Amino acid sequence: MADARPPDNGVAHGGPRLLVNARFRDPMAPAAHHGQALPDAMAVEAGRIVAVGRAAELAPFADRGFVRTDMGGATVLPGFIDCHSHLLLTGIMDLGMDLSRAETLGDVLDMVSDATRSVPAGGFIRGFRLEELELAERRMPTRQELDAAAPGRAVLLMHATCHRCVMNSLALQQLAVPRGLPGADTEGGRGTAPFTGVVRDPGILTWVFPAMLRTMDRAHLDAAALVAARAALRVGITTVHSMEGGELTPGGSPVLLDNAARLPLRVVCWNQSMDLAEVEQLGLPRVGGCICADGELDARTAALFEPYSDEPDNDGTLLYTQQEMDDFVLSAHARGLQVAVHCESERAIDQVLRAIERAQRLEPRMDCRHRIEHFELPTWDQIDRMAAAGVVASMQPAFVESFIAGHRLDHCTRLFGPHRVRRLHPYRAILDAGIRVCGGSDSPVTNYAPLRGMAAAANHPFPEQSATMAEALRMFTTEAAFSAFEEADKGRLLPGMLADLVVLGRDPLDARNAPADAASVADIPVRGTWVGGQPMTEKP
Repeated sequence: MADARPPDNGVAHGGPRLLVNARFRDPMAPAAHHGQALPDAMAVEAGRIVAVGRAAELAPFADRGFVRTDMGGATVLPGFIDCHSHLLLTGIMDLGMDLSRAETLGDVLDMVSDATRSVPAGGFIRGFRLEELELAERRMPTRQELDAAAPGRAVLLMHATCHRCVMNSLALQQLAVPRGLPGADTEGGRGTAPFTGVVRDPGILTWVFPAMLRTMDRAHLDAAALVAARAALRVGITTVHSMEGGELTPGGSPVLLDNAARLPLRVVCWNQSMDLAEVEQLGLPRVGGCICADGELDARTAALFEPYSDEPDNDGTLLYTQQEMDDFVLSAHARGLQVAVHCESERAIDQVLRAIERAQRLEPRMDCRHRIEHFELPTWDQIDRMAAAGVVASMQPAFVESFIAGHRLDHCTRLFGPHRVRRLHPYRAILDAGIRVCGGSDSPVTNYAPLRGMAAAANHPFPEQSATMAEALRMFTTEAAFSAFEEADKGRLLPGMLADLVVLGRDPLDARNAPADAASVADIPVRGTWVGGQPMTEKP
């Protein structure tokens, strides 16, 4: 299993500790508990919480050899859990060229040109996190522009969503992109015309990612895992759910599991393949992640019931037939596995919900906790069905800030129209229906940043769909633990739980749910992160 105890990592173990001078905030405690009402001391030993209470009550632990540690008046929460990310891919992108800083197309091409100085002729230049809507020209570079910027080098630039990329001529050749690959754009849309260099779903998943991964050696993947884990730790994450394997990162699950014991945090591995024999060989009790029932909203490949408002001939793409999805879900369900499937929009959600409902009718099971990943554009009826089926919504609130709110709202309205757009990430409706919602980042699509996700969930561009800050906190703690059957060990500050902690500069529940206060939660400083009772980052 990939829930490994992290190593010492050069930090003195310290033995039993008595943490004092802090505000210990349990996510299930009444939100009205502020200041003096919160416990201000905690005893930890052998990686777990022994006691939580007032300093005077816990003082005898010092007489038993618990080392007193002053937390400097910080707020301490259970360590954050990111329920949907791609650890290896995050690290690969962190080690590559970051295009998120580009403001113009010229910036992008200059960065590609500069990279030729360190990449020999025939070599491969990879750039990541390109968002054309943030560029002044609001478009991707063309194949010809990349050819001119990096003569003799292969160039692949990945969109921020990872559901689109653009390549130059040599990259298309080196990755052997086949004629007729679904999702590979051609000039004028003609099958015999040259490639434009843009590849989207499903071809980016079925061909580009596997081909790109084959150009990387194992040492690079090991380094990527460590770089990404450290990035997560810095923002208070103590457990990451990492979706590996399948078409997106073929062979990634064994790499992640091999690295698990060496990483400074805990990982929960999801093997995103329909190959159940492989899942059983890996010893995992779960299957899925980005087994993609559809594509991505902004790429217009997410599957809708009605066409996109700006493309009346396009209603997106279902990547599996109903029969294929039914067979997979029933087989996994019957084997006792927890199932998670990527569904961004309504037609894919309907397909997977039908499969789960059918599996439960044919093979009734209690407390399955199957998950739908993303759940970005459900219908109101689907929300009710999700609740009735006990399916967990694994969502990424930071998408609201990155792709929906602010200046992006006009773009979303053009995509979906004025009525459908109001169903994007409807947290209030989902929570009020009784659906359990766990939070994630989908890193590298958005960076590891739980506080940013919490702020976004509580500051929806349609205020009637905002979560409260207490609900947002639970998405990344208690509900996140529940989503992986780990609520006995993680997500709360109670005796017997793992001493996985995040130390913050202030209490996020001090934000009283007003949008201005909610947004400020994203900027709360993370003073430290503890895993198993050990400080894994700087001391408070």
